[in-house]
Amino acid sequence: MTEVNADDPGAPVFFLSYSRPDRSRPAGPPREPNRNVVRLFDDLSELVNELIGSPVGGDSGYLDLGRGTGELWQKTVLQAVGTCQVMVCLVSYPYLFHSTWCPREWDVFTRRRVVSRGGASQATESAIVPVLWTPFEQSLPGPVAAVDMFTPSGLPDEDWTARYLADGLLGVARTGQTAIYDAIVWKLAMHIQRIHARYRVLPAVPDGVEDLRASFTEATR
Repeated sequence: MTEVNADDPGAPVFFLSYSRPDRSRPAGPPREPNRNVVRLFDDLSELVNELIGSPVGGDSGYLDLGRGTGELWQKTVLQAVGTCQVMVCLVSYPYLFHSTWCPREWDVFTRRRVVSRGGASQATESAIVPVLWTPFEQSLPGPVAAVDMFTPSGLPDEDWTARYLADGLLGVARTGQTAIYDAIVWKLAMHIQRIHARYRVLPAVPDGVEDLRASFTEATR
């Protein structure tokens, strides 16, 4: 993994990490993300672009659209997660316990050094933002449990936060709670802006996936 000191002007502000079919297994052609993931990405990209701006000629965020396989696809994803400034993770049971790519993306990002833009040598918080996508009963694996789950504050009604924690952001969206969904996505965009303004995550893109964690329950390689 190579670390460089300069920001990549073409790098996305945020990387949206979500559970999708494992492409290393022969299970048919790659599938695009479901419409709910795309909706969130589009909404979040629009808001982050308004708050921060986007790279020249690009989106403010990066979403793996599931349209490729092989070495070129791997390099594209690793480049994005190795250069973005914030990683937003849609946490669900499949994300935590079925995916082999989500742990790799998490591993790449956590190996990068986070420094304060104000001059301090080390940041005091994570630039990973775990978002509860769907509810689950299992305990969080160690690496994920070590990072605070995104919990929006300052919503118009205290019950809105409780609904998000009970149903997840997907559940809120799918049950027609549009006002709550919109408010949470706005708070998420504001959180991304705050992290981006306070901290800088030094770019570090791995050469391959061989040394990356393929499960949240295995030790870092």
